[in-house]
Amino acid sequence: MKMMINHPFNESYPIRTAKLGTLYIISASQAAAVQIGDRGSTNAKLFALAVQRRADHKTSGDVFFESYRIFDRPLPVLSDPEYENGDMIQIERIHCSPYITVGRIKIIATGSSASIQIGNSMRYTAESRIKHIRQYPRPRPVPPVN
Repeated sequence: MKMMINHPFNESYPIRTAKLGTLYIISASQAAAVQIGDRGSTNAKLFALAVQRRADHKTSGDVFFESYRIFDRPLPVLSDPEYENGDMIQIERIHCSPYITVGRIKIIATGSSASIQIGNSMRYTAESRIKHIRQYPRPRPVPPVN
C-alpha cells in the first residue's frame, strides 16, 4: 500500500477557490483573526487570566501567569497507533468543482483566538489557555441555636 497524502507543499495539492457573496461580522475581539484570502500558516495563541473579585482589583493585589501551572504545562501529544506502527494511510479527495461557493455568512461574535477565514489555509495551529479565578470571602459560620 502506498502512502498518498495531499500535503500543502506538494505540487498536486488541490487548491480550491472560495467564492463568498456576503460576510457580516458584528464583533471580532480577543485575538480573533478575520482574513479574506489565502493563508500559508497560522500559529495562534491566547493566554488569559479571568479574575472575579468582590474587592476592587486595584487594592486586591496582582495576579501573575507564572503562579498557575496551566500556562507552563506541555500540550498533549496526539498519537495515531496505526501510523506509528508503520501502517500506510491513503487519502483520496475528489472535488467536483474547483470552487467552494457560499452565499452569505453572518457572525454575531467571535473571540479567544478564533479564526475566520475565507480562502485556503495550508497549516493551522491554535492554542487557548484560560484560568478562571474567583476570589470571594467565605461566609462566616452561623453558631448553632441552643
